[in-house]
Amino acid sequence: PIATIAQGTDITERKQAEKALKESEEQLRNIFLNAPIGIFHSVWEGTLVTVNPALSKMLGYSSPEELILATTNMTTQIYVDPAIRPQIMADLMSTDGWVHYEEVLWRRKDHRIITVDMTGRKVLSANGDFLYLEGFIEDISERKRAEEALVESAKKFRELSIIDELTSLYNSRHFYFQLKIELERSTRYDQPLTLLLLDLDNFKALNDTYGHLEGDLVLRRLGQVVKKCLRETDSAYRYGGEEFTVILPMTTSVDGIATAERIRTEFKKETFLPLPDQEVHLTLSIGLSQYKPPEDIKAFVQGVDKLMYQAKNTGKDRVSYE
Repeated sequence: PIATIAQGTDITERKQAEKALKESEEQLRNIFLNAPIGIFHSVWEGTLVTVNPALSKMLGYSSPEELILATTNMTTQIYVDPAIRPQIMADLMSTDGWVHYEEVLWRRKDHRIITVDMTGRKVLSANGDFLYLEGFIEDISERKRAEEALVESAKKFRELSIIDELTSLYNSRHFYFQLKIELERSTRYDQPLTLLLLDLDNFKALNDTYGHLEGDLVLRRLGQVVKKCLRETDSAYRYGGEEFTVILPMTTSVDGIATAERIRTEFKKETFLPLPDQEVHLTLSIGLSQYKPPEDIKAFVQGVDKLMYQAKNTGKDRVSYE
C-alpha cells in the first residue's frame, strides 16, 4: 500500500509538471506569436528557421513562411549594406552573450528602407555545441523620423533666432556670440582676425525719397553682395539698420582691406530702379581693424566703428583703416 501511494504521488507530480510545462510552452508560444517586435531563430549560415508574424509584417511579407522562403541565407535583399551581415554573424559567433546593433538599414519586400535595432546571441547545448542563433528586431523608423524632425525643427528655430529675416545674414545677437569665439581662438592660437563695419551712404535720403520698400530691396541686395565676396570661413551680419559687420578669421588687415574693397566696388556696380526712368547707384563707407590682444570685445568693436565714421567724414565711398 505504501508503494502504491508513493507511485500515485509520483504520477500526480509528473502530471502537474507536464501541465506546468505545457502552460509555460503555450505562454512562450503566445509571446512569440503576439510580440510587437520581430523574433527570429536561425542556423549557423544565417538561414532563418523561424520568424514571428511581427517580423514578417515589418518586412512587408504576408506570412512568416513567405519571409523565410524569400530570405534564405539572409541574402542582401534584406540588408541595405551587404557588408554588415558577415560582420554581425562573426560578432554573434565570437561573443558570449547578447550583441546589440543600432540603426541597421533593412530593405522591405516593397523596397522601402526601414531602420531597425537588432539584438541577438548564439545558443549552445549543455556540451557547448552550437544549436542556433536567436534575436529580436525592433523597427525604429518612426522614432528616427521623429528624432530627425525634432533636430530639424530645433535647427530651424535656432536659425530663425540668429538670422536677420530681411537680408538672410546673421543678426547682431549672433554677431557678438561669434565674435567672442573668434577673439578667443585668435588669442589662443595667435592667429590674425580682422573685423569690417559697413554702412550704406545716404540711406536715409533714399528711404525718404523712394520709400521703405525700396530701402529694403537695397539692404537685401547688399546682403547678397557681401555673401558673394566672402570665403566659407568668413561670416557676415546685419548689425542694425543699414550697418553690417563682417568677421574675417585668420585674416590680416592687409588681406581684410582687399576684401573690403571688393565688397565696396561690387556693391557700387549694383543698379537700382526706384522709378522706371531713374537709375540709382549707392556706396558704402567701411571701417576695418585687425584685432590686437588683449583688447576686449567692446573696445575692438568701438574702434572699428570709429574708423567707419572716419570713412564717412572724409568723403564716403571708401575704406578707412589704421
